[in-house]
Amino acid sequence: MTDEQKIEELLTRGVERIYPSKEKLKEILNSGKKLRLYQGFDPTGDKLHIGHMVGLKKLAAWQALGHHVIFLIGDFTAMVGDPSGKFSTRKVLTHEETLANAKTYKEQASKILKFDGKNGAEVLFNGDWLGELTAIEFLKIAGNLTYSQVIERDMFQERLKRGQDINTNEFLYPVMQAYDSVAMDVDLELGGTDQMFNMLMGRKLMRNILKKERNCLRTVKV
Repeated sequence: MTDEQKIEELLTRGVERIYPSKEKLKEILNSGKKLRLYQGFDPTGDKLHIGHMVGLKKLAAWQALGHHVIFLIGDFTAMVGDPSGKFSTRKVLTHEETLANAKTYKEQASKILKFDGKNGAEVLFNGDWLGELTAIEFLKIAGNLTYSQVIERDMFQERLKRGQDINTNEFLYPVMQAYDSVAMDVDLELGGTDQMFNMLMGRKLMRNILKKERNCLRTVKV
């Protein structure tokens, strides 16, 4: 298989959509540039599930072509819990609980991703930067996104129609997840359909803070 064929497969197999476009990302890859990319995994439970496997396999495909993969553990964001697809507020976890849940995540992911040797995947925890932000620093970051951008989220709109509450911490979750991309200064984020809103918020934040166009790749089951 030629390099061009490998790139084509990378951008089509198990891929539903690419932002800003497949053509733009293909152009970057054809230039020979190696990308810094990631997918985040919130340890709200102690086991990675079948939905996670789809993303891990795609990360492994990028890794096999020499790109730098980050396996991000959302120990901080997991305390809030991603409101994606949830029509009621999730239980707030302690940091101790999220770290305990994440204890075996690397071991579980190592069945698909390579963590050792040449170009081993990097493991990072978003608590290392989110947990260090002061209140004023976080407010300045949040100021790069607007209320109208966040409230337009389908799930939030559905809750409003049902007369259900949206807690402030849930409203700010996309801001926290979006900042992960800025903190790691990545070129690409991978995620499933349920993560698309958060990923697009990350694109906006990268553009506003780092003046950088970050790509998003939405995966589907192969």
